[in-house]
Amino acid sequence: MRQRRSSVSYRVRSLQCLAFVVALCAPTAASRAQGGLSAEGALFLLVPVGARAVGLGQAVVASDIGSESIWANPAGLARLTKNELSINHSQTIVATGDALNVVVPMGKAGVIAAAGYLMNYGQQEATDQSGATGTIFPRSYVIAASYAATFGSRVSAGVTYKFIQERVDCSGTCGNIPAFSASTNALDLGVQAVVDKDHRLTVGLDIRDAGLKLQVNDAPQSDPLPTRIHLGAQYLVPGIEKSIPDGELRLSAEIVENSSFGSTSLRAGGELAFKKLFFLRLGVAGGSGDGASAAIGLGVKRGGISMDFARGFGGLSSDAGKPPTYLTLRFQF
Repeated sequence: MRQRRSSVSYRVRSLQCLAFVVALCAPTAASRAQGGLSAEGALFLLVPVGARAVGLGQAVVASDIGSESIWANPAGLARLTKNELSINHSQTIVATGDALNVVVPMGKAGVIAAAGYLMNYGQQEATDQSGATGTIFPRSYVIAASYAATFGSRVSAGVTYKFIQERVDCSGTCGNIPAFSASTNALDLGVQAVVDKDHRLTVGLDIRDAGLKLQVNDAPQSDPLPTRIHLGAQYLVPGIEKSIPDGELRLSAEIVENSSFGSTSLRAGGELAFKKLFFLRLGVAGGSGDGASAAIGLGVKRGGISMDFARGFGGLSSDAGKPPTYLTLRFQF
């Protein structure tokens, strides 16, 4: 039972989780407060990675968003034909996130990818009863590896393995707050399928962050991962190229099922491309918190280099005058 958890352990956990419960997972926090449902661990996994995904309201389960698909639906990697390296940076009032993604197509053998992700919550000062001071450094890490392949001309599938770690490190004297680390493993399993003869409508399904519980103290006090089921579609609107040179308009929508709390949220987005060089994205993610709000995104591509920017509107960060901001640099070669 959670009531048995020591006050020291609770203080350590709160450094990493409390801010995300409030800022990113308000429905989760409300359900927990009612006492009817258990808490989830590693809530930072719900934070989006990549400016393209954010600009589309995170409605990307059926989309091809390049190396960002490692963190969305790994099936989206299957049709990549060029090597890709991308650097992703995010900034909210809660934390700074950085991810490095690498994708390597292997022809008919499929596509492999690897990524590393760091969520940095900053540093906090700690003082013990004698007045000695120290500094604590709460961090969250993910190391990911993906494989994706096509099956015929219409179906693709992919899997991502994740090694997940939450940790608190201490420099100096940190009083009753001990250094610790807690690790677990998870899988993302996804599929995409083109369902019409003109190859305009794509549907996608992804089971995200399914894995072992995150154990900080002992097994009875371990927390389940925030597993979600994503189901959605993307549609390439015909005729746009007649009014916009080399133009494309893609519309997407998805449903996110949270089986732990019996809730469902909706996401929707759109991307308008001009000459396949400039991109305008708009999206909205239902729910509440920093990760669920309206968003706008811009992108530019020249040769094998792309830069994407996105900003969210609404949520704790925006209310504090620091809207969530995302930047992605991509290099194809």
